[in-house]
Amino acid sequence: MYKRLFIALILSVIAFLSVLVIPSLATPTEAIAQKPAIDCSKATATPELRYCSQQSYAAADKKLNQVYQKVLAITKTEPKQRLIKGQQAWIVFRDNTCDFEVYESRGGTGYEIFRNQCLERLTKQRTKDLENYLQLRT
Repeated sequence: MYKRLFIALILSVIAFLSVLVIPSLATPTEAIAQKPAIDCSKATATPELRYCSQQSYAAADKKLNQVYQKVLAITKTEPKQRLIKGQQAWIVFRDNTCDFEVYESRGGTGYEIFRNQCLERLTKQRTKDLENYLQLRT
């Protein structure tokens, strides 16, 4: 009985001391805040390239959403429903097309980078298409 109590006490002390000795575990937000900024124009390592491809695609997607909202705002009820259905179908098309294009690289270190590049390329094209529509309507 005393042996179990002694072991439990030792484990408790070790657990308590480990939190004090390793402060980065106690404050993960501080460790994240210290992450150095990545210069995407000089990125060469796979994690950097992956990060940069995510950021680039996210920027393209943000612009697409802004243009899409403008088109929605000037479109009447029935055509608006068609636009919404078309955009939803386009998203499925985009995702399936990119999955097909990068299929051979799945499981590789560059897979996500290649897929993000494809998503970005198709997203920019869709943005141009919607911008052209806006120009015709205004």
